[in-house]
Amino acid sequence: MRVRSDYRMDGCIAVEIACAEIYRSLSERFPEAGGLWNALSGEEKNHAVSLIMGKGGSPEDDLPDISEQHSMPFINEALELARTIKKRLGEGDITLEDALRLSLKLEESAVEGFFWDVFTGEKDPQAVARLKQLIEKKQSHGKKIILFMEERGIVHKSFKPGIPGY
Repeated sequence: MRVRSDYRMDGCIAVEIACAEIYRSLSERFPEAGGLWNALSGEEKNHAVSLIMGKGGSPEDDLPDISEQHSMPFINEALELARTIKKRLGEGDITLEDALRLSLKLEESAVEGFFWDVFTGEKDPQAVARLKQLIEKKQSHGKKIILFMEERGIVHKSFKPGIPGY
């Protein structure tokens, strides 16, 4: 997948890595949900590797440095949410329910962001197909979080990113 401009790909990679790190941290903080968090963390890492490979890189490449302010609003929003979750984890000011709701919000933000900020601007058919797969995987993460919440009787909003045709 060759996306027109690397800053878009680098931003998406940064979001995937941030999500993977958050889910890894959540697995340590909430071992009762460790299976969910570990699975999501591994999948996020795989997404990042896929994006790196799509740029023509290899899994061993250094991760891109992302400045505090990215030109894509979705990247800024997702990274700010990731920072909020990390801060709350560090302060011990987060419950399992909070973590699940914030994770759901993070996945929803990523799905909408990948679609509106990246997918709609891409013209390369191969990149479009790859981005569609990524959107579907992110949607599956939301569904996994919802299922986990339902199994535990945790009230949630439905996972419905505002994407036409999805």
